[in-house]
Amino acid sequence: MSLSRRRFLTLGAAGAATCALRPERLLWAAGRAGWEASVALPWATQEVYGTTWNGRIVVAGGLRSRADRDRRFTTLEETALFDPSAEAWTRGPALPSPRHHIVLAEADGTVYGFGGFVGETLRNGFQFRPDVYAFDGGQWARIGTMPTPLGETVALAVEERVHLVTGSLHPDDGASDGASRAHLVYDSGADAWSEARPVPTGRSSATGAVIDGRLYVVGGRRTEGGVTNLGAVERYEPTTDTWTELRPFPQPSGGLAGAALDGTLYVFGGEYFSGNGGVCGRTWAYDPDVDAWTQHAPMPTPRHGLAGAALGGHIYAIGGNPAAGIGAATSSVVERLSPTTD
Repeated sequence: MSLSRRRFLTLGAAGAATCALRPERLLWAAGRAGWEASVALPWATQEVYGTTWNGRIVVAGGLRSRADRDRRFTTLEETALFDPSAEAWTRGPALPSPRHHIVLAEADGTVYGFGGFVGETLRNGFQFRPDVYAFDGGQWARIGTMPTPLGETVALAVEERVHLVTGSLHPDDGASDGASRAHLVYDSGADAWSEARPVPTGRSSATGAVIDGRLYVVGGRRTEGGVTNLGAVERYEPTTDTWTELRPFPQPSGGLAGAALDGTLYVFGGEYFSGNGGVCGRTWAYDPDVDAWTQHAPMPTPRHGLAGAALGGHIYAIGGNPAAGIGAATSSVVERLSPTTD
């Protein structure tokens, strides 16, 4: 069945999943990683994605609730860049058009933004826009359109190629046709699109990272017949165009974030819609060498719809919302995870 963004964001318990843990033995690594407050964003935003570029973190777009009776929100065009050496955020050039859920990836010195939604009320739903934007230090520029209307996807770059994996399909810019197994590849050097082997598990609102040239995709959700959070973890090998299913994520979640640092994938945040809904605050680390998950210190400010990025030996959790769905609590909080070794 088709499911509008409005219907999804107001779902109750039917078909939903909490942030409950899988009944399997987990390692606890308390003391090996700790979160601390970092410099807050200049503005609050959620449904935002991040990447790194030229020694800085880049986030763009997102939305901010107006907290009024009609549940309206403001879709943002702002870009923020974080310089860790100066411990400061600066305002970058605005997007050509406001967007939320615009996914970012850096390839060959350029930041690319794919897709995203517009619209200011849940009542009327979100409208998908398949634009592709590019930023290389000047102004953002529109450089084309996506061949498939794929929203809430995961964008991961390997050298000059950006892989868009999973997501929700939005024909005619309208309601979602459900979770997708799509795997699109944008070759930034040739400015050309192709398709690669589909991911085994279709879903949207997943997260992922690249480790040693391989793509890792974690979690996400399906919305057909109700919201179901997933714990699927899959690895893609570009040289052979093959996927491998890995140990499941212990805390099935959608709207989560992740980033890779020193060969380890860190995953955090997310939301669920059972009962009154809520957010997930645990932090997890995946070691690809042993195919195992380890639980680390929890987030001080659990959020969903946040951006994740790794830079300068730290993992950053940026913006988001500490309550499920879209509400008045849209956040400017930035927290930093500092992994250590025994």
